[in-house]
Amino acid sequence: MFKSAVIATAFALVAAAPAAAYAPQVSLGELGARAQVAAIAPLQMQFFCASNPQECRTGGKSQVRMSSDLLAVLQQVNSHVNRTMVPRADGTDRWTVGATAGDCEDYVLNKRRMLIRNGVSAGSLRIAYTKTRAGAPHAVLVVRTSQGDLVLDNLSNTVKTLAQSGYRIRSMSSSDPTRWTAG
Repeated sequence: MFKSAVIATAFALVAAAPAAAYAPQVSLGELGARAQVAAIAPLQMQFFCASNPQECRTGGKSQVRMSSDLLAVLQQVNSHVNRTMVPRADGTDRWTVGATAGDCEDYVLNKRRMLIRNGVSAGSLRIAYTKTRAGAPHAVLVVRTSQGDLVLDNLSNTVKTLAQSGYRIRSMSSSDPTRWTAG
């Protein structure tokens, strides 16, 4: 009952917001040197955060120091989640953490949770939307490090730099997962 009330409240707030709230605003980009446009967080992310505020916490450094230990943790978490989850499209596009089956957003949320539990700063973790090589919408987890952005992807067991991934980020959360920028 509580979850449905929270979701209904979140939906009502989004629906009642004036159109000006959605007007793009220019901000300095987190995706590179070019200016980025503020974007509204995906609706399912808003619902998820309203129902799971502890999973949307922010804080800590917005960039972590790159080290062999960090890379080992990223690789371990990426491989573990990819290996233990079963890919499954969800018709309602509901974002779920702790799921054993799900779509790309569910993989991202599980990886984010595991990394935070392993001491990686929540502020350095970004949820990003891109497209696969086939053109399908896709979400990945980006970790901002002192040596550049790294991508954890359910389509690859290898942690890659953003350039190596071949992805063009279309929108991405900031250090606060409820605040997004468009690429």
